[in-house]
Amino acid sequence: MTTDLCSLTARSMLELVRHRDVSRRELVQAHLARVARTNDRVRAVVELRGDEALADADAADRSHAGREGLALDGIPMVIKDHFDVAGMKHTEGVPAKAGRRSPADEVAIRRLRDAGAIIIGKCNQPDYQIRWNTVSHLYGATHNPRDLAKSAGGSTGGDAAAVAAGMAPLGLGVDYGGSIRVPASFCGIYGLRPSAGRIPAAPTLAPFDGTPTVDLMASIGPLARSVDDLWRAYAVLAGADAGDPSSLPLPPGERHGSGRKPRVVRMLDQTGAKVTPEIATRLDRTARILSDAGYEVADGGIPHARRAPEVWAELVGTELLEAGLPAFGNELGASNRQHIEAMFGLFNLGSDVRRYLAAFVERRAIARETAQWMEENPLVLAPVAGMATPPLDFDHMLDGRQTIELFDHMRNVPWVNLLSLPSVALPNGIQIVARRFREAEAIQAAATVERVIGRASVATM
Repeated sequence: MTTDLCSLTARSMLELVRHRDVSRRELVQAHLARVARTNDRVRAVVELRGDEALADADAADRSHAGREGLALDGIPMVIKDHFDVAGMKHTEGVPAKAGRRSPADEVAIRRLRDAGAIIIGKCNQPDYQIRWNTVSHLYGATHNPRDLAKSAGGSTGGDAAAVAAGMAPLGLGVDYGGSIRVPASFCGIYGLRPSAGRIPAAPTLAPFDGTPTVDLMASIGPLARSVDDLWRAYAVLAGADAGDPSSLPLPPGERHGSGRKPRVVRMLDQTGAKVTPEIATRLDRTARILSDAGYEVADGGIPHARRAPEVWAELVGTELLEAGLPAFGNELGASNRQHIEAMFGLFNLGSDVRRYLAAFVERRAIARETAQWMEENPLVLAPVAGMATPPLDFDHMLDGRQTIELFDHMRNVPWVNLLSLPSVALPNGIQIVARRFREAEAIQAAATVERVIGRASVATM
């Protein structure tokens, strides 16, 4: 057939497979060929499983009749290096772990496979996932396929770049401080950070357990070129597992709820964020789309908006600097280590546990007041980053003043993590944040915007 398979959404691919207009092998072959044509320039995929993926596709094609109803049947996927995929490398982006391989699939990967997805490769990330850029000490930097001189964002920059470049219709990442939303917005695609606890993090390689902020603030989620694909992958992934005691036994929610449209608060700089005129204009246009569709839109901000991103940085930074760097700091590349020390050194509370506990108490107060406020203001529309996609080296070896300026541009990002909330990142650099466990409301609003701005295109390369 003449259709460019790599430009389709996962939903369209699924329909072709179900009607036997395209085989699963053809889908996988098309995407492997796309990787071969583009990855040398983008450097998104760091390990392929080409022969294995083709074998998976052949086996699925042979059992076509028994696969009816699989939500991701035959859909090629890329996976962030951080996840355990049986037999594949799990390096965390550092040379010290270059030879480490996962003994089995972790829960999220198993759910994707059970739904019919075919994993074709793993993607780049910064060292230990701690950066708003994707620069790996082991694999180098990932480039943005829409402009190779620009950053793909981080830390799920490899997956975002791969999806934007047409190497796969779906990727899988983790958002602990913007790591899905930032690369999605920089690469011009969609990304979903679900509520913390929605999707289990249950690795098969140690360490199996993390610090308190990981349970409260980190969230696994998909990246895609359409809102429907985000929801399709999310619905497969959501649900509790005993391997992650912080995961919750809740259904994913109803994609299409009542006809009532929730109130939307447009939040620009109430967090203290520096926002360029270009991003402010994009926010205004997105607010107008929602208003024209019948949403009530008003200006405002969450309670304690300015403190919220700082409390996130105090809690995460203190854990990183007081516990993380002593454990793995010598494995980091110079640029990655300097970034962590410069950024979180601004907020480290030190070794006095009383200050750390006080920050957690403050975090809970902000979460409580915001939850109450969001009962009247269910959706927040805000920028992701305060600037358009920056150059590839935008966060390299910044001095103190430059580090503060970077954090100020990103202040609209980490309050979402602090409060465990779900958010959909749009290709235009704007996000829609919903109440905890109300992913469907953010998805519905994102779909409303998508009907005007369109699905994300595949980058021309």
